[in-house]
Amino acid sequence: MKAIQKQQWGLLIIPLELLIGAHLFRLSKNPKVTLLASTALVLIGALLMIWLFHDFLKEQWHHYRQKLFLRLLVSIILVVGAFLILQAARRMLPSELLQLRTPTGDSLQILSPSWTVLAAVIPFIAPFTEELTFRYLLLGQFSSKTWRMMMFFVQSILFGLIHWNNFNGNVYAMIPYMVLGLYLGGIYLLSGNIWSSIIVHWMLNTMNSMLPALLLLFLKFFRITPDLSS
Repeated sequence: MKAIQKQQWGLLIIPLELLIGAHLFRLSKNPKVTLLASTALVLIGALLMIWLFHDFLKEQWHHYRQKLFLRLLVSIILVVGAFLILQAARRMLPSELLQLRTPTGDSLQILSPSWTVLAAVIPFIAPFTEELTFRYLLLGQFSSKTWRMMMFFVQSILFGLIHWNNFNGNVYAMIPYMVLGLYLGGIYLLSGNIWSSIIVHWMLNTMNSMLPALLLLFLKFFRITPDLSS
């Protein structure tokens, strides 16, 4: 497959995920069925992106692993920076603008911890698709400084907007993720390696979703009830 065809197909994956996912939520009232279908959809998308750009990923990984320990250490520091940036961006916005019209995740609250872990799989694998789309395809393909600067902001806005379902369409709540898109874009441009932004994004999502979900599963397995009164 030619490079231009790979890029075109790659740019279609996230829009297709969003389109199909929106129909899944409308068609199914069963949260477990919706979750299974959504997880499968995101997994297929990630695998397709990895298949389309495996040569690029392999080449970039060859360079990334040469100083792996140092790069991972820097990534941990950058993850801390990402948390601080998200918090700062949220604090700069009036709290009333961040209020959601209806609470998110109501349908998932009835699910067991094991299903919560499954729900965490989506943000766990999403960084591969999102970084290849926004940082590589929308930002890294432009050599012109003017176009690259313009796409630097475009990709961050689009990155925030793909979290539409997370915040029930509240655009104000997506602004911190647009700022995060700038941050991740800066990491990619400064490092020149897609794995730098993938690893930071993956670590961030893991700490936000997978680790808390695994902790809930651990507490449930050992029948530990956390004391929330203090």
